[in-house]
Amino acid sequence: MKDVFLVNYTVQGVKSLEKKVSLSFYKKVIERTPKTQNYNIKAIYGMNGSGKSAIITSIDILRNLLINPGYLNNPIVQKNFEKIINKKTGKVDLSSDFIADMGDELRYYSYSIELKKDAIGKFVIANEVLSTRKATSKSEKMENIYTVENGVLTIGTDVDEDLSTIVIGKTANLLENSSLCELFFEKIFLQLKDRSEYVKGLFVRSIACLYVFGRRIHVYIDQSDDHREYFLRNSMQTMEDSSKIDEWLNHFVQMDSESLNTISVSRNVVSKDSFSQFEKDVEKLFDFIKIFKSDLQEIKIEKKDDKDCYICNLVMTYLDYNVDAEFESTGVKKLIKLYTYLREMVQGGIVFVDEFDSNLHDVYLCALLEYLMEYGKGQLCFTTHNVGPMDVLKQNKKSIDFLSVDREIHPWVTNGNYSPSKLYRGGMIEGSPFNVDSIDFIGTFDPKVDN
Repeated sequence: MKDVFLVNYTVQGVKSLEKKVSLSFYKKVIERTPKTQNYNIKAIYGMNGSGKSAIITSIDILRNLLINPGYLNNPIVQKNFEKIINKKTGKVDLSSDFIADMGDELRYYSYSIELKKDAIGKFVIANEVLSTRKATSKSEKMENIYTVENGVLTIGTDVDEDLSTIVIGKTANLLENSSLCELFFEKIFLQLKDRSEYVKGLFVRSIACLYVFGRRIHVYIDQSDDHREYFLRNSMQTMEDSSKIDEWLNHFVQMDSESLNTISVSRNVVSKDSFSQFEKDVEKLFDFIKIFKSDLQEIKIEKKDDKDCYICNLVMTYLDYNVDAEFESTGVKKLIKLYTYLREMVQGGIVFVDEFDSNLHDVYLCALLEYLMEYGKGQLCFTTHNVGPMDVLKQNKKSIDFLSVDREIHPWVTNGNYSPSKLYRGGMIEGSPFNVDSIDFIGTFDPKVDN
């Protein structure tokens, strides 16, 4: 564990998740020095349409709410919500418990936030709560750091009166469209004249921990489940005013607060001040890809000058030929996209990956997971259909969850010498009956003949 560790996560109201779905990442009793290494990987299995991608999408929403200025005021975000928020619930509930190492003590935090439509049909924050206790205490009750109810802030812990006045004043009429966590760092903390005094208090330290938690989260969403370009493209098709198109492009860029300097397969826009670091990152990417492609000699960078930036493309260099990364195999392109996320997990990030196994060979995937289990300082949670890694994952605790057809989580519990992969393939996991047989397809591909 680096500084924060996700303990529990619950979501309701995203896509098909009508009921609450809860994931557990650690045991109930937390030691003074948490032994998180045996809990740093989780795979979510489930049949097609069970809601696996919805869980990853919801984490991305949580991350943006915590750290992305103007997230709920972005029209592309609102259009996206109209499509992905469950029609029966009409709202989204997200909650997470995490532990934070504050140097002098370890604290347990519980954070929850609810989104629902206001009178004009816009999704806003209906309520938000942050509470805490000492992490190692079994009996201490949770203490509210703050609550927000319909835009009204209540500070629940002892806090300097001047600071309380500043926070309430600076966030007035803003808390339905932005989380207190995001507002505090955007509009208040950096403008305080004497921050050194305030950071000693539990209120500021707790919001700082929540902000760090949000910054530690990184989400890789499979392209088929990333609908942002769809809404951008459909909206721009009806626009004739070029200034409006530029405005929507700006909204598109701003809707994601991902802080990672990810490496793209093609067209990396790199500031000239950051180019030397980009070169180092590509060198490390080469070391990573060469494990899978032993004949790879180098990854060259082709750059074009563009004012204060370079437009950079990657060229894969082999003994007898060069190929633009855009024309590499889908598996290699997936590894390029994933590299920065996996590096972040190794260094302490909380990483969620949708469809981790797509386009990756089973042998490579298992070897990679074994490495991450042993050396990763952070957390990795991913969705997958590949049963191959199950026998690797079962070595860790709380590492395999099954999302059933009725959208309930069934954690794998070690049971003698039983193999989770064999039971899963045989339809013996609760809520995951594979009741499809080859004969079920008879006639489905025959042309229909009118009688």
